[in-house]
Order: sequence, then structure tokens, then C-alpha cells
Amino acid sequence: MARFSAAMLLALALVAVPVLGQDEEEDVVDDQDIEEEAMSPQQLRGLFEKFDKNKDGKVTLQEIMSFASTMSAAIAEKDSKSIIEEIDTNKDGKLSLDEHLSDLANQADGGDDEEMKELEKRKVTETAKFHAADVDGDGSLTTSEIGALFFPEVNPKVLQISVMSTLEMKDKDGDGTLTPKEFWEFAEMGGAEEELTEEEVQDFQKLDKDGNGLLDLGELTAWESGVFHTENAMLKLLEISDKDGDMAVTLKELENAREELAASDAQYHLIEWAEHHEL
Repeated sequence: MARFSAAMLLALALVAVPVLGQDEEEDVVDDQDIEEEAMSPQQLRGLFEKFDKNKDGKVTLQEIMSFASTMSAAIAEKDSKSIIEEIDTNKDGKLSLDEHLSDLANQADGGDDEEMKELEKRKVTETAKFHAADVDGDGSLTTSEIGALFFPEVNPKVLQISVMSTLEMKDKDGDGTLTPKEFWEFAEMGGAEEELTEEEVQDFQKLDKDGNGLLDLGELTAWESGVFHTENAMLKLLEISDKDGDMAVTLKELENAREELAASDAQYHLIEWAEHHEL
């Protein structure tokens, strides 16, 4: 089973629309029904109490994003336990580089020549990430270190390696920056060039903080880390809930907006956080 960072999983969840058979379509509809079901007032109250760091009865974007960062680390550590159980072949409770690379090779088993070339490139990146995650330098990763390998956003050094790898992969002209079409990996097909969607154009413009039409390493990091997606979703939460326009949300405002929030991008995060805290 392939494992991706939190930022990649979220990106896939937001933009991927797979072609499915009838049975699979029914499963997806069921999943969507579950996800779009409004959270209970009790769940929202529990999350609000965790958001409201200074206990002033209002929640700002900064408070929510601070909570989100803490949650990323907590979820990574929790998921790391099941990952290490799966690929720790000698059962010493740690992950060695050989075990990690062997697991990558097993995932690519049966691939064609092009896929095997990509595997070799990935091994180089994963080796660098492994060493960056190995905080104590003992050549193996404990459960407290392994999270950074599979969830780079929780470790700045690992994240930088991951983002650099993505930049190099997408940067077709080698100038160290990404154009919109490099970022979205658009290519000419049959002599005609595909056009970006309005949403893709808007997302790129939001990422392009200096407005020069290109993404540099720092700007790309916001996307790869998942911060871009979380922040946009929480801005939507504020837009929906903040009825008095003070750029903060009270518990009452949040509860009143729960039906509308259920159909927003914020719902994905709220459910994940509520489930983690068993609310």
C-alpha cells in the first residue's frame, strides 16, 4: 500500500476525480454522505474549546492554524505506529533504511522500465529524507522519528528535501521556479495545449505571494506541507461562520453554521480532528 504525505493526501482528496464503476460510485456517494453530514453541536463545542487557546470565547484564524499544526504532528505520530508495524521486518520496533527502501521496491514490483527508473530516483530522495528524520543519528528511526519520513510537514528538514524533489521533478526548464503549467504538470497533447481551469489559476495566484507568475521553493512549500489547503479551508470556515465580520468566530456562530460547514472544505479537517480526539 502506497503511503503519501498529509499535504499529498489532501491534494488528492480535493482535486482527484477517478473514473469508477457502478459499485465504486455507490461507495463514493456513501462516503460523501458521511463526510457531508453536519457535525453535532457537542463535537463542535469540543473542537472550539481546543481552538480557543486564550479562552476569550472567540476563535481566530491564527488560533485554528496553530491547533492544525499541533494536530499534524499528533496524527503523524499516531499513524506512524501502524506504519512501523507493517514494514519493520525484523520486529525490533525501529525502521532501518534497508527496510524502508525494500518496502519501496516491493510497492514498485512488476513495474515497467520507466517506473523502475522513477523508483531509483525516489530511493535517492527517500534516503535523504531518512537521514534528515534520523534525529539521533543512530541509523534507524523510532516511532517518534518515523512520522517525519511519511509526513514531511512535521519536520522542516525533511519537508525541504521533499519540496526540493517536487520542484526538480516539475521544473522542466530547470530555472528553479515553476510556471502555472509546470506546477499543474500540463503538457502539449496532439499539438494542442490544455488550458488551466479557473480553480487552478486561482490556487496558483494565491500561492504566488510575490505575484511574479512563478513559484519558488518557499511558495511551493505552502502547497506541499498542506498549509495552503488547511488555511483556505479555515478561511472558508470564517467566511461562513463569522456573521458579525470581526474576523473571529464564537461558539454560537460556529454551531449556527454547522449545516453549511458540512458542505465546505473545512468539514474534512473538522472530522479528522474530532475523530482524533474522540469527540
